[in-house]
Amino acid sequence: MSNLPSYVILNDPQDNRVNVLRQPAQSLTFPLSKEDREIVQILTDKFEQEDNCAGLAAPQIGFAKQIIIFEVPDDPKLKKWRPDLVQTMPKTVWINPTYEPLGDEKHSDYEGCFSVKDMAGPVARFKTIHYSAYTLEGEHVEGRAEGFLARLLQHEIDHLRGRCFIDYVPDGELLSIEEYRKRRQKAMES
Repeated sequence: MSNLPSYVILNDPQDNRVNVLRQPAQSLTFPLSKEDREIVQILTDKFEQEDNCAGLAAPQIGFAKQIIIFEVPDDPKLKKWRPDLVQTMPKTVWINPTYEPLGDEKHSDYEGCFSVKDMAGPVARFKTIHYSAYTLEGEHVEGRAEGFLARLLQHEIDHLRGRCFIDYVPDGELLSIEEYRKRRQKAMES
């Protein structure tokens, strides 16, 4: 797994691949090509090598393709950090996913990203969304997501739209990851 691509990092001036994070990703057609299946495998391997990863989008590792992988396990430790975790989903790969808000109600919580090195910030996301996507076999899936699952899907699908969480953080509220962890720990203790 050491030959996996590195993350594309928006706030790294040395990373000349950042444009892949700032443009809409290409939709895929079915059946998936050999190249697209290889990208899915690379994305899956990258996801599985991380200890603390809820989701990844193909542009984050340099592929301008509409592919995401994510997982929201039924984990008491995760519920401690994410009190809005009301839905779980096993490890899932989606092709050409989209979402639409269901209502105007939003919830603000901190987000970080492998494509924004050492930073976190508060992001207001829709509390409830309708999602639509395709499985690797081309089967259409759709449904309703709320809470943390809705946040995660919005975060990953936004990568496919050329957007990143820092685009939503209010001015002056982006924190170092260390400061974010201190604040989160303090909030958990109170």
